[in-house]
Amino acid sequence: MNPEITKTDYEKYTVYSKKNNLPSSFRDVPMVLALGFFDGVHLGHQQLLGKAVEEGTRLGCGSAVLTFQNHPLTEIFPRYTPFLLTSNDVKAERILDLGIDYVFMVPFTNKLRKLSPKHFLTDVLLRNFDIRALVAGFNYTFGFKGEGDSELLKKFGSEYDFDVFIEKPHCENELPVSSTVIRELLGTGRVEDAAELLGRPYSITGPVQSGKKLGREYKVPTANIRLDPKQLLPQSGVYFTRFTVDGKSYDGLTNLGYNPTFEKHPYAVETFIYDFDRNIYGKEVRLEFLNHIRGEMKFPSVDALFAQIRQDILSADTLYRRPRTKKTAAAAPVSPASESSAE
Repeated sequence: MNPEITKTDYEKYTVYSKKNNLPSSFRDVPMVLALGFFDGVHLGHQQLLGKAVEEGTRLGCGSAVLTFQNHPLTEIFPRYTPFLLTSNDVKAERILDLGIDYVFMVPFTNKLRKLSPKHFLTDVLLRNFDIRALVAGFNYTFGFKGEGDSELLKKFGSEYDFDVFIEKPHCENELPVSSTVIRELLGTGRVEDAAELLGRPYSITGPVQSGKKLGREYKVPTANIRLDPKQLLPQSGVYFTRFTVDGKSYDGLTNLGYNPTFEKHPYAVETFIYDFDRNIYGKEVRLEFLNHIRGEMKFPSVDALFAQIRQDILSADTLYRRPRTKKTAAAAPVSPASESSAE
């Protein structure tokens, strides 16, 4: 997480902010509050959050987001809980980068789930925050069984004297922008289309861990990223990626999957890094998925597998790197220090 961001636990919620000296209570801090889960912080979310910042500026007060630490389905229908596009820390960082002053993350508990729409408003929102306006999406629901909707939110605004702004759906290239659609695109390997709706490439973060080091034997070392079990991964296969460590980015070729060439191989995210020669065990890294190259394949032998990997490295260089860098994968130095794991 960005070192400029502070993360502070209050009694009922966690606060993320770039501001110093947070108040002991937000009850006396006037604000425009945006409501939603904001998984992925996609272009539709960005439009809504921009409205919150705009209204905060107009009203001369702060802007904030209230969201949940866990997906509501973890309490409502746990077996249908989706994998997430962003961790809480990454979500908060992306929201704050859009100009929001505070991000409040509240645990979605069974007790909260059972609150009526009015009690959610009075007990969760008005009791803890000085709300001058609320901003929500056209399909936002709240309260027990989602009985509260945008029309009820407007009614409450009139009753309790705060403005309510409801944002319309946002479309890109005739596709509705939603976290659900983005998950579907990633699930079929369409990372380029997902990036169009996110406004940036889809990415994951995690530390580099040690693996089997088989790649060292075949001179194709790869960095193995420890997975967050809650985060969604694109469809298994090979991708051209951008690998960022210590603030510097490198081109990469990433394989996702169980590697069916080997029996009982654990699921892994393994990246060959072009032009790289560093020891990065334990380092926190970000991996952005830029282009889908091919699906997961089973090969008749390990030699055949690594022959294909070398071909993938050259193909990605020709298709994606050479037009930009004028360098070839053959000239890229191989780094024993980056041999965290390999197929």
